[in-house]
Amino acid sequence: MDDDEILGPIDYMAVEWPGGQITGEGFDLLLDLVNRDIVRVLDLEFIAKAADGTVAKVALGDVEHEGGVDVTMWDGASSGLLDQSDLDAIAEAIEPGSIAGVLVYENRWAVPLMTALDSSTARLVGSGPVVVEDLLTALDETGSG
Repeated sequence: MDDDEILGPIDYMAVEWPGGQITGEGFDLLLDLVNRDIVRVLDLEFIAKAADGTVAKVALGDVEHEGGVDVTMWDGASSGLLDQSDLDAIAEAIEPGSIAGVLVYENRWAVPLMTALDSSTARLVGSGPVVVEDLLTALDETGSG
């Protein structure tokens, strides 16, 4: 990655599949977002938590799912943002017998906006995620929801 390259906002999500039953719908949608240059996958990791509570990383080639997307296309995608403490925290949050996927991604849709801001006198002074539950509560309180 070029030091002068403007990046979009970086986000992550962790998803648990109880019982380790991974369906493929999410991978199809992720691939569509990547193909349309809306997101760029920076990290994709999977962990499994056995019934006895032991946790192990799952290689992308070993991820069994019902969809048609070959998730190994993201093998080697690593930004260096995910470390063992992140995976440990996710492992703690999931139930025994489950598999979790952790995705770190760049919001590529924002790059043209960030580029325009960078080439003007504007400067970004804040950004960050909004917790969905907070938004829904706020909308309920204002009657907008």
